[in-house]
Amino acid sequence: MCLIYFFGALIVITNGVFSQGMTTLPPKQNAVRDLFVAVGSPVKILCTDGEEIRVEWRLNSSVLYSSPILYIQNTSLKDQGIYTCHQQNGDLIQTLSLHLGYPPSPPDVYCWSPSYPKRAICSWTLNPDPILPTHYIATYRSYSDPLSSAQQCQKWEEQDSQCVLEELEMFEREPTLINITAINALGSATRIWPFIFEDIVKPDPPVNVTVMVMPGRKLSVQWGPPPTWLDPVNFPLKYTVKFYWGKPDTARTLGPYESNKMVLSGLVAGRTYYIQISAKDFLDGGQSSNWSALISATIPVN
Repeated sequence: MCLIYFFGALIVITNGVFSQGMTTLPPKQNAVRDLFVAVGSPVKILCTDGEEIRVEWRLNSSVLYSSPILYIQNTSLKDQGIYTCHQQNGDLIQTLSLHLGYPPSPPDVYCWSPSYPKRAICSWTLNPDPILPTHYIATYRSYSDPLSSAQQCQKWEEQDSQCVLEELEMFEREPTLINITAINALGSATRIWPFIFEDIVKPDPPVNVTVMVMPGRKLSVQWGPPPTWLDPVNFPLKYTVKFYWGKPDTARTLGPYESNKMVLSGLVAGRTYYIQISAKDFLDGGQSSNWSALISATIPVN
């Protein structure tokens, strides 16, 4: 059995026919009715103006067939479009817009904190893509708190599938629960994902990475903490330096460093070295950041 939403009303179709018999839609020439159908489901609509039984269905203005019944046994995405039903003289009886897609699946959720301990961000995806317009309800609460205490997770940077969690408690033994519900015209699905705040710490990459050639075949490397890490004094970061020449799979790492600078020594004249920096919470909470943008410098021959 499949569910079809039609202009705000729920219609249930079983084996290709309406559960309460053939449906006749009242003629509204200036109204476009939206019909939402799951891919692979049947569609069967009767069109009549109450007088004419010989009518014609068109899809995007092209004639489909002369019949009072619009019937698609096994819908696919190519069936989407504007369907119109006309009298023999061409007068319009009704118009409907057929939208095809899928009900949402439980969202795949990922949360991280680039601004510990101020906030965390959660992002989610749906697989498969439902195609139809889908909106989300996102709330979060402590594991032991009642449902009534759940807080709204606010949209993050105008992204429909990201939200920000604020005022999370540090060093809590019980996890925080984020509840994401995806809703479209064909249904809804929910995912509840637990996490410990300290386990999802992940800074953004360091910024303003610079490298300067020094005498003695050395490179001086400096960088700054990510601006999203709001309090590097009370919540310091440590840094790992990655460098290589030739192929990236020859890369070496050094560190961690508590300061924001270091010197690479023992380098080879004439080689070009590529350098990136990664940051991590000083107390080893969570994950290291992604690597910073690649920067390079060449050791002079003379």
